[in-house]
Amino acid sequence: SPSPSSEPRRRRRRSRSRDSSEPRRRRRSPSPDGRRRRSASPAARHGAGRPPRRAEEPEALPPAGAIFRGRVVSIRPFGAFVALDGYRKHGLVHISQLAPRRVESVEEVLTEGQDVWVKVLPSEDPAKVSLSLRQVDQSTGADLGDEAPRRGRRNEAEAEDGAPRNADGSFAWGKLEPLERGGPEEEEEEEAAPKQQPNFARTGKLAEASNTVNGVVLKSAEPSDAAKPTKHWRLYVFKGKEALEPYHIHRQSSYLLGRERRVVDLPLDHPSCSGQHAVLQFRLTAKSDTGKLVRPYLMDLGSTNGSFINGEKIEPEKYVELLPQDVLRFGYSSREYVIINADV
Repeated sequence: SPSPSSEPRRRRRRSRSRDSSEPRRRRRSPSPDGRRRRSASPAARHGAGRPPRRAEEPEALPPAGAIFRGRVVSIRPFGAFVALDGYRKHGLVHISQLAPRRVESVEEVLTEGQDVWVKVLPSEDPAKVSLSLRQVDQSTGADLGDEAPRRGRRNEAEAEDGAPRNADGSFAWGKLEPLERGGPEEEEEEEAAPKQQPNFARTGKLAEASNTVNGVVLKSAEPSDAAKPTKHWRLYVFKGKEALEPYHIHRQSSYLLGRERRVVDLPLDHPSCSGQHAVLQFRLTAKSDTGKLVRPYLMDLGSTNGSFINGEKIEPEKYVELLPQDVLRFGYSSREYVIINADV
């Protein structure tokens, strides 16, 4: 049992704790009618008695089928956004609704800031606004409707094969209809038209491949009787009264004359001469009085301004025999070439 001396200590501690504690809550005064007042409920303190606030009204959207004047505000790869007059929400014009043709890029039809006429399309999502540009006449704003569908690759293919199809594009199964054919006159013309026969003529491709020098196809080929001359032939060149250095033309069987220096043997620099103008060919020919001899011949290769022997123009693509002291001239050049047999 506690000792008598411990009893006053406990009382002192209790008194100290009461003095240090917070002041007690004041008792409420009774109501005039003697009833006890109740505290207001949380709902009443937070304004439950006030009239409820109105819910935010949904944003007004343009009606489907209506035509508006709008402005392009932004362009995306899949379409363009258009701001409509009188509405805050922007509508989307898909790339398939820009024009009745196939559009590869939106920039082909629209630019930002452009004013356009658009038609509101019915949308499954009520929060989105779908617009069409190709269903409205851009000059007058008239409704064109959707009578003319876009011609895509599939429609073009259906038009080409001519097969009967349903409205959705699927094949129409049923009775086969005969193809339209022409009258009896057209059938007779088709039967009378001869078939193209195979052509076995020479194309010249093999000769062209074997007759190419430095990447240039030669216009002439040596004949079967071509031969190297046995005598010392010379070709003397005169420019007016001035004699130039002669050409020794006994070292090979033919000499090509022209302006194409990659293939010619005797260059002709006058502008009136052709690239391959003429050829001087030595041939082993036989005559009744002299027998077989190697004689010089000249052939014009179809040049523009021709070749001349003693002032007379020779026929192109034909060999003409040359005699000693003959004077040759090519095109409108003033140079004259005299052929001489040095052994005579």
